[in-house]
Amino acid sequence: MKVLILSASIGSGHTKAAESLQKIFGDDAQVVDFTAREISSLNWLTKKFYLAALKFIPDLYDRIYKFADGRRVGVTARFFSSALMYLPFARLLNKFRPDAVICTHPFPEAAASLWKFLHAKSQRNFLLAAVLTDYSLHEIWIFGEVDAYFVATEDMQRELAAHCRAGQKIFATGIPIAQEFTTLEKISDPTRTTILIMGGGLGLGSIEETLSELDKIRRPLKITVVAGQNENLLSRLKRLREKISHEVEVLGFVADVHKLMSAADLLVTKPGALTMTEAFAAGLPLILHAPIPGPEFLNAKFAVERGAAISVGERKISAVVEELLSEPARLAEMKHCAKKLARPQAATSIVAEIQRNVI
Repeated sequence: MKVLILSASIGSGHTKAAESLQKIFGDDAQVVDFTAREISSLNWLTKKFYLAALKFIPDLYDRIYKFADGRRVGVTARFFSSALMYLPFARLLNKFRPDAVICTHPFPEAAASLWKFLHAKSQRNFLLAAVLTDYSLHEIWIFGEVDAYFVATEDMQRELAAHCRAGQKIFATGIPIAQEFTTLEKISDPTRTTILIMGGGLGLGSIEETLSELDKIRRPLKITVVAGQNENLLSRLKRLREKISHEVEVLGFVADVHKLMSAADLLVTKPGALTMTEAFAAGLPLILHAPIPGPEFLNAKFAVERGAAISVGERKISAVVEELLSEPARLAEMKHCAKKLARPQAATSIVAEIQRNVI
């Protein structure tokens, strides 16, 4: 069985989910960044526009996201994304000739759905699966040509079922993460508090301000800061480290985030779904702030309502962290709630289901 996994390098979450699936499939699968410039200049420009909108006009992006979630507008948005990205997908299909196509972002899912619609009687058919990488559903993911959906929760499964046609399968597997999280053991130091600061693969989420805020806390801390692929941020953090009274470790992109999470007592981050999912698997309480407009507000709401996170809102991060660290029983309960949400076997479950449906 040949599997083509299509992702989008808009943040790191979609890519990490794709890579976690590929590692289980092994040589049968290949991951392709559908927004890479060598795949399509138009796809690449669309990604650049998206990232620029997040950085410079986040309120506008938020309004577009909410507007496109309406039924009628969502249909229009799906049509345009399908049409604009159809040809790059057709080229990939001719090149790889897969038995199954798995999409961890709605852009390639839209293009693949249009291909299946236009070639419904083609001999060269394939199973189309969509892996949703947030804790909420959006209209842009919903296509009648998708054979199997994999979602984070049973609530999403029920909501999606109300929109899908007969025959489409929906599985509440959780969001796929690296297999290292399935056997993770806590190795935190009981003699001091370790705080992990992350901002996704792009190093978003006011990381410098967060580090400066935590310096206001008087109890001794070890702080590990991850800048992701943001080299400019990494350089600035290294300079800032010299001014911080706590022990600070500054890292760039890391491949072993599971080790950092297993050593931490608390994670301060924006509410990216993949990072949250990894934290759940690590039983790591979350302090959430600086959400990207759109789905990350709903991701934060999900984690807060289930007791695994605190949303900073308008408060100071230092005050929120200080308050939580002074209540060990509450911190322990948040760890318990995070662990209850963990689904570290999601990637294995998704792969098994796809193999069952293709073979």
